[in-house]
Amino acid sequence: MRTLIICFAAFLLAACAAPLHVENGRLVPPPGQGYVIAAVTLDTLNYQGADAGILLHGQTSEMHLDAQTNTSLIRAPDKEKDGVGKLHVVALPVGSYRVTELYGSWIDDSFSGMSFRSRSSFALDEGFDLADGEVLYLGDYHVSLNFEPSFSRTDTRRRDFNDLTERQSVHDFSNITVKLPPARTTTN
Repeated sequence: MRTLIICFAAFLLAACAAPLHVENGRLVPPPGQGYVIAAVTLDTLNYQGADAGILLHGQTSEMHLDAQTNTSLIRAPDKEKDGVGKLHVVALPVGSYRVTELYGSWIDDSFSGMSFRSRSSFALDEGFDLADGEVLYLGDYHVSLNFEPSFSRTDTRRRDFNDLTERQSVHDFSNITVKLPPARTTTN
C-alpha cells in the first residue's frame, strides 16, 4: 500500500512538472487525463515572505497549488495590473475532485525585534468532475492578508488567458469549460 501511495504521489508531482501539451494553439491534455486551470492570487501589506494556496483533494490524494509573492506573477493584458500569484495548469487523472481550503500566510514583524508567521485559512467545498481530455477553468482564488483576512472567488479569464497566451502560446480557448461558483467574498 505504501508503495502505491508513493507511486501515485510521484505521478502527481510529475504531472505538475510536465510541460503543457499545446496543439494548434489549444491545450490538449494527455490521454486519460484532463487539465485544471486555477489562479491563486493574494494581496498583503507585507509582501516579503507572503504566500497563498488552495488544497485540492482527489479520490486517493491531495495536492497544494501555491503562490509566493516573491516568485509569482500572472501577466495581465494591455495596461491592466498583473496579478500577484500563480496561474496553475495541472494535468490530473480522470475523476472527482474537491477544493477544500484556501489559505495564506505572511510574516508579521509588527513587534519590535520579533517576527513570526501568521496564517489564515478559509474552508471551501467546491467539487468538480474531470473527464478525459477536458480542460476546466476554475477562476481566481484570491486571499487578502491585510488587517482582516478575507477571500474572494472571481472570474479573471481575461488576465489568466492572456498569461497562457504569453507564456504557453495558447490562443484557442474554445475547448475550455468554465466552472465557477457564484462570485463571493468572505472574511475570517
